Amino acid sequence: MSDSTVSTTASSYSKHSEFYTHTITFLVEDSLFRIPREPLEAESTVFRDMFLLPQGESETVEGQSDTCPVILQGISKKEFESLLRALMYKKHGTNRGLDLDCDQWISVLKLSTMWEFVGLRNAVIQHLDIPSELVDPIDKVVLALQYNIREWLLPAFLALAQRPALISIEEGRRIGFENALKLASVREKLRLEMVVEEFTFTYKDRTRTQQYSTRRLVLGDRDKEAENLGYTPFIREVFGL
Repeated sequence: MSDSTVSTTASSYSKHSEFYTHTITFLVEDSLFRIPREPLEAESTVFRDMFLLPQGESETVEGQSDTCPVILQGISKKEFESLLRALMYKKHGTNRGLDLDCDQWISVLKLSTMWEFVGLRNAVIQHLDIPSELVDPIDKVVLALQYNIREWLLPAFLALAQRPALISIEEGRRIGFENALKLASVREKLRLEMVVEEFTFTYKDRTRTQQYSTRRLVLGDRDKEAENLGYTPFIREVFGL
């Protein structure tokens, strides 16, 4: 059968309900991406609504050709690559999705939040939370505030309250100085060990001898003491959690 015969009769063929793949072309920075529509449609309410919009002639519809792609602005090519790898892993169960590092998972968190990939976003949150060492407490506070992950705030603030080191200026800038001040008020609840020391001075004059004593407060072992203190109710109260 000649190509011309196929082209003239293709419009009369039915499309298989399962194995006829609709694709869409995106332009991100200087790269074209042509991918199946189905995962985007199934996982994202934003893309689902976009695909429901009325479409004109196929030659002029955005995303139907390399010459007329959907242009995605405000994101990087690497961020979009990370999202697609995670999305295809979730859909097909391949090992490729397991190669993402922490920064790439954060990119997936950003885009899955922005485009309302609810299931993928929940999977990313769970992945970044286990093991806890993958994201440190300061980063967790920053990400939780930026992407509305409320369940991360309490354990992250608790870890910062219990650690020996003070909150630095740079860390305060990252989490917000209001939060840094609130955290400082929580840390003030750390137990102080009262040490009483007697210093005896003899003051001599012509008529009497007097003794003086003084007391001072010193910090206890913050590593040992802080672990045993119940800060959770206080953190909830201060931060409104």
